[in-house]
Amino acid sequence: MSLVATKEFQRLRRIRQLGLSFLTYHGAEHSRFAHSLGVFHLFVRLEAELERKGFQFSEEEKLLGRCLGLLHDIGHGPLSHVLEGIMTPGKKHEAWAIEIITAPTEIRCVLESLDPGLPKKICQVLQGDPQWQLVKNIISSQLDIDRMDYLLRDALMTGTSYGHFDLTRLLAVLELNDRQTSLIVNNKGLMAAEQFVFARYYAYWQIYFHKTTRGAEKILQAIWKRARELFSRDSLPPDLIPVSLRPFLAGGWDWNHYLSIDDSDIWMALKIWQDSPDPILSDLSRRILYRELFKPIEMVENPSVNLLDLPEKLKEVVRSSGYDPEYYLLFDAPSDVAYDYYTSPEEEDTSKPPIWVVDKSGTPRDITKLSEPIHAIAGKRKIVKYIYVPDEKCRREVEKIIRK
Repeated sequence: MSLVATKEFQRLRRIRQLGLSFLTYHGAEHSRFAHSLGVFHLFVRLEAELERKGFQFSEEEKLLGRCLGLLHDIGHGPLSHVLEGIMTPGKKHEAWAIEIITAPTEIRCVLESLDPGLPKKICQVLQGDPQWQLVKNIISSQLDIDRMDYLLRDALMTGTSYGHFDLTRLLAVLELNDRQTSLIVNNKGLMAAEQFVFARYYAYWQIYFHKTTRGAEKILQAIWKRARELFSRDSLPPDLIPVSLRPFLAGGWDWNHYLSIDDSDIWMALKIWQDSPDPILSDLSRRILYRELFKPIEMVENPSVNLLDLPEKLKEVVRSSGYDPEYYLLFDAPSDVAYDYYTSPEEEDTSKPPIWVVDKSGTPRDITKLSEPIHAIAGKRKIVKYIYVPDEKCRREVEKIIRK
């Protein structure tokens, strides 16, 4: 409760778990705060389940697991992944989490009150230190409680059925491997594990990689690019620069600046920038605020289309309609490997071990060796390419070019 009460953790209430997905699924308004509590809850449930089966966590592992459940996403910025690595180039939420835990924050003070060495230990887990491999794998691996929570939570809040699986059953069939470094599925749990993997696969394509959501994200990224360009040219008037965002436009941010921003700062900027004298910044901001999004066109393989000439032809279409292709011709290629697997059992101690399922003889085996459906999708990267243009006229012209 002391960690939950810190201002850094309370900030997560103001960061949407699914970024701009609410523009596609209007129920997707839930926060990183809720998800973090959920992962904490699942660690406690899993801890009880494993202890019922005879495994005994050390008090240190219990404390680390519970703290990591709460703090694994503490480094997320506004709208979660949408502007990650863009507002703070080269620095993503994992690195921010470590800095927040080690900086003179309220979180660090609470952790040190429990154990002076606790901040360092938590960072060791986040960095994959082998001495905390079990805790690390429970929180983040191929079969982890982070995914278990967000798949079910996101499916519920979006109103979809794609991310559902039987959580109670899955927890009931989990055990520890012989080295007690990672979770394995017992010989009665193959179907529960299959359901979990396919829930992840479908959720990625129907929720996380939805073409409408991805298109909105591309527009927001273009807005930030335009704002930064205008700022660098001294063409963004001071009264149009939110004080909280100035360090990120100027490139002089630190952890204190980072913790001061959340989703509300981005929305305030969009409300201000919609009245910008710059027509591009103004128009793009309005498009997000009022959901006037770009039109998506799926790229399909077409042997008759010369891919080398394609970008220039598409730019000309957008340019002839009165738009700057730098900001109004957007490309996206979301991809996912539904299940990354390793073919050698010796690689079990890697940072991303496979899902092990105990076969009828009592031998743990990679799930791909026991499940034909999982084998069919394992390790195969699916890529869908989209082009986004600002209006229906552009879309028709682009489709003529790519589908001729």
